[in-house]
Amino acid sequence: MSGLDRSELLRQLEGPPASLAAVSYALRAHLLASAEQFEELLALAALTGVEPHRYQIETARRVLRVFRGRALLADEVGLGKTVEALMILREYQLRGMVRRALVLAPPALVGQWAGELAEKAGIAARTTDDAARTADPEAFWREEGVVVASLALARSAKHAPLVQAASWDLVIVDEAHHVKSRTTAGFKLIDGLHSRFLLLLTATPIETDLEELYNLVTLLKPGQFATPAAFRAQFVDPKDPLSPKNRDRLRALLSEVMVRNTRADSGLALPPRYVTTVMVDPLPEERELYERVLAFVRAHAADPGARMLASTLLLGAGSSPAAVRGSLDRTSASDRRAPALRAALAALARRAAAVGASRKGGALVELARAHGEQILVFTRFRDTLSYIEAVLRDAGVEPAAFHGGLSAADKRAALSAFRDGRARVLVSTDAGGEGHNLHHCHVLVNFDLPYNPMLIEQRIGRLHRMGQREEVRVYNLCARGTAEERVLDLLDRRLHLFELVVGEMDMVLGNMADERDLEERIVSLYATSRSEEELASGFDAIAEELAAARGRYEQVKRLDARLFGKDYEA
Repeated sequence: MSGLDRSELLRQLEGPPASLAAVSYALRAHLLASAEQFEELLALAALTGVEPHRYQIETARRVLRVFRGRALLADEVGLGKTVEALMILREYQLRGMVRRALVLAPPALVGQWAGELAEKAGIAARTTDDAARTADPEAFWREEGVVVASLALARSAKHAPLVQAASWDLVIVDEAHHVKSRTTAGFKLIDGLHSRFLLLLTATPIETDLEELYNLVTLLKPGQFATPAAFRAQFVDPKDPLSPKNRDRLRALLSEVMVRNTRADSGLALPPRYVTTVMVDPLPEERELYERVLAFVRAHAADPGARMLASTLLLGAGSSPAAVRGSLDRTSASDRRAPALRAALAALARRAAAVGASRKGGALVELARAHGEQILVFTRFRDTLSYIEAVLRDAGVEPAAFHGGLSAADKRAALSAFRDGRARVLVSTDAGGEGHNLHHCHVLVNFDLPYNPMLIEQRIGRLHRMGQREEVRVYNLCARGTAEERVLDLLDRRLHLFELVVGEMDMVLGNMADERDLEERIVSLYATSRSEEELASGFDAIAEELAAARGRYEQVKRLDARLFGKDYEA
């Protein structure tokens, strides 16, 4: 039944009581039919803190009604593909068509997806960061609900069979350009999944080869482009493999599976953002603590048991003495460590205990006084967060604290205090800030700088995103002569990170030849370099690699604009 046939329903009701079964069947048929009509989107009223734009609503409608839930969402970076995917997921859930959903994302975005699902859609997702995944992997993948998984983990030999054995109603693949090659484990994972609905999200459907487009479309709609040989014969020009033949036919076939909204056609323009480095000269005792931490890192570079601790201490030394003290307090007393290592940690802890103040704290107070408006402050460390709270309160500025260790009620209270103005400053850890839109605020302070530029970008994205109507000011507090100064020089002066639209950094990092995490590489560089010259040379090599990766990304962006610049909007 395409709709409820009133005359048929009346006829059934006028019949004998036995025909009530027929009435029940008629009503169930009506419900099933109307569920897939999507005349009115139920998800629009079910999402919180989301003001979808017209093109996003039309994209969701097109995917639901025309593409039947299998689509390539290829909007330009920064236009909100995540919101479109959330609308589609929630719509299917509300209509009883999705009970088990899987979101596959790069490892760095797992927490952000979980946060977006919780805040915007009220969905408590399980993630591959949860202890439950380790305790019982089979049950983790088999249970109902929404799972947010690292693509790298899901495609592994251990987990891929479990993921493929499960039955999914909807699968969402974020940054789907990572599965564009048929030879990769990622592509093979997606190709082997059992899922009625599939959404592939990427701003760059093609990076090096038109066959990448064939591969992505084949995941969604097998046979749409026939065989690889037929696709090459019909659409690939041997003289110029990136300039397709039969463009009209290619566009027609693509329009059956792909939506690509562009910034020009969406009418959206983010306000400008201005980034300022606030260079701080550490106190003499801070400088000495930093040098001792660096010496510890280098002395234990070859000790696998101390490597993670050394990394944490180096990052903490750039954040605040409180971060170093906290890390040492939690580790130096452990009797699982070798006696020599325990002795070195104890000596470092005594030095850290003697350092109470930090010049960064004073710089933050000056910024708070200079800006009468609200400020969002990010730090990586809970101990630094507590230090910042105390410094601000001593200066007469009332902060709210937000971090992953708070209960759900305390998190809501902190956000509420910040949003209604009772707290002028929100101090947040990276884990605490995931998934929360705070674009009523226009000033952000990075009290410390992660070595991973993705984390910096995610921080900025809390403010500089769709819905922001004011110019955004970003201040990076940086202790002179520390690793942070070199990292900032690398990312800002050499790579021009802060000129990129939020979302583009992952594209740049994805083009790097060395796939190791950038933070891991930088810590390793500090641990193994025996001179300033060697350290500088190592940073130069990373800078050259990043510059080349950005060049490749810019080339891909131009290619995609040329191929998909029009005719695919919702």
